[in-house]
Amino acid sequence: MHVYARPRNEYAEYLVRIATKWQRRWGESRVFEADPDPSRPKFFVTVAFPYPNGPAHMGHGRTYTIADVYARFKRMQGYNVLFPLGFHYTGTPVLVMAERVAAGDEKILRLFREVYGVPEDVVARLTDPLEMARYFHEVSKASFREMGYSIDWRREFTTVDPEFQAFIRWQFSKLREKGLLVRGTHPVGWCPRHSMPVGMHDTDGDVEPEIGEWTLIFFQGEDGVVYPAATLRPETVFGVTNIWVNPQAEYVKAHVNGVMWVLNRRAAWKLRFQLKKIEIVDELRGEELVGVWVRNPVTGERTPVLPAGFVDPDTGTGVVMSVPAHAPFDYAALRDLSDELLERLGLRRSMLRPRPVISVHGYGELPAVEIVEEMRIRSQDEKERLEEATRRIYEDEYKYGVMRSDVVEYAGKELPSSVRGFVRGFVAGWVAGRPVPEARENLAKWLKSSGMADVMYEVMNKPVRCRCGTEIVVKVLEDQWFINYGDPQWKKLARKWLEKRRIVPPEYRNDFRYTIEWVQRRACARSRGLGTELPWARGWIIESLSDSTIYMAFYTVAHKIKRYKLKFFCRLH
Repeated sequence: MHVYARPRNEYAEYLVRIATKWQRRWGESRVFEADPDPSRPKFFVTVAFPYPNGPAHMGHGRTYTIADVYARFKRMQGYNVLFPLGFHYTGTPVLVMAERVAAGDEKILRLFREVYGVPEDVVARLTDPLEMARYFHEVSKASFREMGYSIDWRREFTTVDPEFQAFIRWQFSKLREKGLLVRGTHPVGWCPRHSMPVGMHDTDGDVEPEIGEWTLIFFQGEDGVVYPAATLRPETVFGVTNIWVNPQAEYVKAHVNGVMWVLNRRAAWKLRFQLKKIEIVDELRGEELVGVWVRNPVTGERTPVLPAGFVDPDTGTGVVMSVPAHAPFDYAALRDLSDELLERLGLRRSMLRPRPVISVHGYGELPAVEIVEEMRIRSQDEKERLEEATRRIYEDEYKYGVMRSDVVEYAGKELPSSVRGFVRGFVAGWVAGRPVPEARENLAKWLKSSGMADVMYEVMNKPVRCRCGTEIVVKVLEDQWFINYGDPQWKKLARKWLEKRRIVPPEYRNDFRYTIEWVQRRACARSRGLGTELPWARGWIIESLSDSTIYMAFYTVAHKIKRYKLKFFCRLH
């Protein structure tokens, strides 16, 4: 598929001569140039345009060959077929590649010289990202021509052409007029090195950062210090037996927006990106926290801080609430605690007995205990099996679980009588007897509004890395432009459109439905990269997926704009 890779045996050379002859004839006859023809039904074939930060490869070959076969088939059926192709320069990947060339990165230079066959005089010019994109654009185009693709090349364009940028400015002005562009505060994937939001096309391996919201429940020490326990399941707070920390991890005491917190060092750094003012005042290891007693803000019960190796120092705050009735890792870690440690801390195992708070069909009172014993998991070190057990329990409890009525008895159990009635009233009305998803949402909102919890955002599918190699974190942007895909009317139109479409294979329809429901706000501009500026915000570049949502429509006019532009310049000269 590579333009520099030439066949060497006689039979292959014979086939190349035949291919070259007919490719030349097709070009001379302009057989793939599609113009309006009322006498024939029209058919438009399009696939994602390539990003030229390297030559075309086998993946491109598979993608465009499928499209080409389909285009030729429809022509044989009598359709007037348009099969166009452009090149997507927008974004940061080519920028990062050019920076690596400029920095003398031996790995990338060897790739260009020895694998891609880039001439030495050209390599020297590839420190310019635009030069690199143009070079690999032409290399890829030559490969596509050699493949004999039936593309109407009159309609070719790049996303940095002035005409296309004018089209994008028009598109975004229309989105703004319709109220579908919003400005505000929202979590986004963020590259700390380049200080910009990132999406799938900006990451190593084209991985979209999946952002999850953790609830930080404020367990308070007797000295008033807050231990923010990070959880995705705040509804299980009634079943907490203890708090976990990793004894080998690095923790800090820090003023967080003026309140003293204990959390791991990595979390303190990440929270700086999430509108938190952090001032570290002390450093300590997790083992120094073991034996501290903290108070559950919902039940009022005192609970000990205990050690667990499964606590990931790079996830959440490094402070984890233990709910052994419903969390397999917690139950396994409790079993692993030595009698010697418990005795030294003045604890009895009966004080850490699992407390059920969710009922779910198909399980007994203690689902996590049941599944760990059933799978014969012996310790918290069996991480893969515990993760599988956790996935099963969490999924079943989320889909089919109902909060037990006796959670009301635990609510406010050891809180002052002046607030106990208020807490129990809320739990009785909005948590007890409710399905788990509903109880989770209600409780999380109430905890935050009552000052008993906060929020932390994490990349859930980590590690996700920027193409520069830096690990992506989550940043809460205050002054950022977003496309509001969560707009209810827009979603309604998308659902209606989807149901009218024929999807092949049919099972992919559910993927489209899922995406329509899932996608909400998406950051649509950044401060770095090739692309089009937001018309009303100088210095903000429209990001690479946002400027390629309706580019297919530009193929219908690209050749006419080129022709009019050529006539205009001819008149000038």
